[in-house]
Amino acid sequence: MNLRVFDDAEALAQAAARTILQSGAKSIGVTGGSTPKRLYEVLSQSLPQDVTWVLVDERYVPLDDPQSNAAMIERTLFAQGLPGRWLRFKTELNDPAATARLFEEEWRALGIDALDLVLLGCGDDGHTASLFPGTPVLDVHDRIASEVFVPRLDQWRVTLTLPVLRNAKLRMILAMGVAKANVIREVREGAQHPVALATNELESWWFVDREAYGE
Repeated sequence: MNLRVFDDAEALAQAAARTILQSGAKSIGVTGGSTPKRLYEVLSQSLPQDVTWVLVDERYVPLDDPQSNAAMIERTLFAQGLPGRWLRFKTELNDPAATARLFEEEWRALGIDALDLVLLGCGDDGHTASLFPGTPVLDVHDRIASEVFVPRLDQWRVTLTLPVLRNAKLRMILAMGVAKANVIREVREGAQHPVALATNELESWWFVDREAYGE
């Protein structure tokens, strides 16, 4: 595990932003949740103009719902205006399977082969993107994106599939807070959580704070 430990959220966000800007990536997968918000605010001040931005996963809610990953990213990362190439999941179709199919069509139309860089989170249950433990989407290997129902949350989601995450040239996993400490320890010890399935034996950099690291 390529692990970098930071004193606080600000130091983590600044370092992650520098890494992204220096990577030269032309296609970047972006994740939702609370952890990357500060990173997106930092990046928005010097946002590369020639990047195709791709949403990693989405809760199946309207764009104006507080839970919407796309809306959060548009408010923070794209605060200066939406980029020309922004691929999100169209939840306004009100059909998770149709949304996943349309996403795949738009992915191909944009000419994306593999993402240069993908940002991922890590849940305290070991999930990443919307790849939750025990869900059938973990066994989907012939799709770019898929719908998935998460029983624990009683919620439909849409997500990039495991092969797409593994096929990216670089993965950056962001994790903060004491709630993440156990799962990070378990991944370091070899537990096959979904986040490990997406990152093991690949170029994957973990950016964590001291609480998540277990200090």
